[in-house]
Amino acid sequence: MSALRIDRLRVRHLRLLDLVARHGSLTAAAEHLGVSQPSATKLLQEMEQVLCCTLVDRNTRGGVLTDSGQRALERVRPAINALELVPQAVLETPGQAVIRLGVLRLAGISMLPELVSRLRRDKQLPRLHLQEGAVPTLMEQLREGQIDCIIGRLEPTYHNDPNVQLDITQLNNDPYELACATGNPWGQCSQVDLSMLANEPWVLTPRTTNTRQAFEMAFMSQGIPAPVPLVESYSFHASFALLAKNTDFITMAPGSSVRYYETLGIVRPIKLKTPFPSDRMVFVTRNDLIGMPAIQNIKRHLMAMLPHTA
Repeated sequence: MSALRIDRLRVRHLRLLDLVARHGSLTAAAEHLGVSQPSATKLLQEMEQVLCCTLVDRNTRGGVLTDSGQRALERVRPAINALELVPQAVLETPGQAVIRLGVLRLAGISMLPELVSRLRRDKQLPRLHLQEGAVPTLMEQLREGQIDCIIGRLEPTYHNDPNVQLDITQLNNDPYELACATGNPWGQCSQVDLSMLANEPWVLTPRTTNTRQAFEMAFMSQGIPAPVPLVESYSFHASFALLAKNTDFITMAPGSSVRYYETLGIVRPIKLKTPFPSDRMVFVTRNDLIGMPAIQNIKRHLMAMLPHTA
């Protein structure tokens, strides 16, 4: 396809495809775009002519994207989200880049303060928009261009997915740890076996999370059924708060978050006889964004924070 043909597409063409996907109707997409139904139909036809394929399967119930439409949308959405950031980048902070940084819940707590300090020291701190969330949510936001990069944990499957064009840099290891309230006797023991904790009251993340899966695998590897928690919470903040008031509870969290709350006098780590395996912390961005100077600076300073390069 020649660049000349692609040049026929405008922002409203791209937005139309996105709106059809979101609302399931060409009529609804036209309304949200602020154009008439015939104008929306013409825009769609123009886009299909340029791309030489059918993008929307139109029927009496509205319209759904074809497989070709879905593939086009994967490329369109990051462009739309990037364009929406342009006014803020050039008008509000013309001398300062805007970077939307995703951070896995509490996983970056030991890295983010130091990162900001180093960037400020070198006068390279962009205007950061922090987005906290779980791995699947952050990865979807990265794919769609809603955020620019991520500091957190990452499942190995993302490394091998040919449809995900990512630049992934391994940072440090952050093994999971068990934690209890400061007054809980388990925090005083020098060596604790998992089997000794099977009947304790637990507060854990849901089963869909990496943390919970690592928890259950640890028990299964010892031939022990994994305990069913009394409380499930996505938030480590909430889990540690529960421990503070319910001192018999035990939880599992990234080691960096356990150490942080230990400094606040809220929890103590439980010293396991067999520690959990190390888990990787990574910095992730899309390949088409890695050339941005602000993202290069973030990556460089994160690498400089590693023990072997500090």
